Amino acid sequence: MAAPAQVPILDHFVILVSHKTLLEISKYTDGQFTLAPGGNHADGLTTNKLILLPDGVYLELIAFFDDVDPERRRQHRWGNETEGTIIDWAFTLPTEDDFGTVQQRFQNANINVSYTNPIAGGRTKPDGTVLKWAVCVSRDDQDKAVAPGSMPFWCLDRTPRENRVPYESEAHLTQHPNGVQGVSSVSVQVPAGGSLNIKGAYDAIFNGAWRYDVPSSSAAGKRAVSLSEGEAGIRLVFYGSKPGQVQLLPGLLIDIEV
Repeated sequence: MAAPAQVPILDHFVILVSHKTLLEISKYTDGQFTLAPGGNHADGLTTNKLILLPDGVYLELIAFFDDVDPERRRQHRWGNETEGTIIDWAFTLPTEDDFGTVQQRFQNANINVSYTNPIAGGRTKPDGTVLKWAVCVSRDDQDKAVAPGSMPFWCLDRTPRENRVPYESEAHLTQHPNGVQGVSSVSVQVPAGGSLNIKGAYDAIFNGAWRYDVPSSSAAGKRAVSLSEGEAGIRLVFYGSKPGQVQLLPGLLIDIEV
């Protein structure tokens, strides 16, 4: 009997901001979102703060330190991305071992894009808790990095995810004045005419309908992903108790549906 397909679990979205904006982020989020503390990443280049959602997904507001070496920043996966935008997004799985199923689907698909083996990462929380994980990012058949955001990366925990995303143990951090409860859907735009088989890659990621799970078993939402051609970008739609639109940062508007 064939093993069941591994459904990807939506983990988080990466929003790049300047370090100054991150230090002043409460002036944008007050009255809209409750902020959770983040920390400094192990590479010493970046720091973050989080917005935890009740469905277990989170928004990562990340910034490069102002004094980092410009060349080290340019070589970073996100070093050349546009500040004030959603630049990337991540799936996770119950265990790191489960990622082998995803890699096998890519091998079977025989397409010109794939994922790396897990690469160690981590950060230290302000309370001293050390977090460890591994990431898997997309590469083309020439082993060149695929543009961030056009395909999700994978964040696979090596310490308990609850330590990284305490949406259950610190549920007060998931209560937001704007009533947002979680992420209902994700749409990704990629430039037209690209040589990579991005649609084939998404087929391999999902192994069927383009739908995801979320960490919370009680969450709602459409849980659907769509792909289209256009100016590169990632758009998400929240669901919550108050339909409308929320401005997370100047120029970054996100719809809320019930």
